[in-house]
Amino acid sequence: MSARYLVRFDDICPTMDWRAWSRLEPVLQAHGVKPIMAVVPDNRDPHLVAGEAVPDFWARVRAWQAQGWTIALHGHQHLYTTREAGLVGINRRSEFAGLPETTQRDKLQQALAVFAREGVRADAWVAPAHAFDAVTLKLLLEAGVDVVSDGFYRRPLRHLGALWVPQQLWRFRPMPAGLWTVCYHCNGFGDAQVERFAGDIERYASRIVSLAEACAAPRIGDHNGLDAAFAAAWRAALRLKRLRAAA
Repeated sequence: MSARYLVRFDDICPTMDWRAWSRLEPVLQAHGVKPIMAVVPDNRDPHLVAGEAVPDFWARVRAWQAQGWTIALHGHQHLYTTREAGLVGINRRSEFAGLPETTQRDKLQQALAVFAREGVRADAWVAPAHAFDAVTLKLLLEAGVDVVSDGFYRRPLRHLGALWVPQQLWRFRPMPAGLWTVCYHCNGFGDAQVERFAGDIERYASRIVSLAEACAAPRIGDHNGLDAAFAAAWRAALRLKRLRAAA
């Protein structure tokens, strides 16, 4: 089986870069791509303020969900409060990992309350900076959110009670058989990035699936030693790449 791809956009909030988005969304629509939209329920992160807030933000989110796009809960306020890397282990900053269960429960309840107030369903979980821990996951499962868009694997799998749909890439590239999620942060996208995105979507469109399609795979197994080894190797490669980029 050839590689399949998912598309994910993080940091979706009222003050995102709507000028860039206005050029990206028509590309997705033209090719029938149904991405994961990681929505920050109550953004307080100044780094995510790319312009004035749009007044109809939640109407846009509801419209995306109505057409089959995945709306993921992207934390609560996108503010990092600890230096814990959590289960994925790639970034030492987190809005959740390392905090007491009562604090994490309060954050998640407030985040989900915003979604409920706005008539939006949390289809999946996307942690800011990929950082959450077993307590976060336990509380998400209790709240009925059992799909995680994260993890350096080659396939969707069951782990710690949740269905993990891996996220490993930040640009399209030829990959071996498996499921590969390409994650974008579109704030500040210029002409070259928009054109590259459009070209990649056109080139890979026939192999791009939705999260629902990925989760409907006939055989989704449990996390095993091979998955753990692949994740460790991928994590090490990412760290090496960062060191080289910083040198």
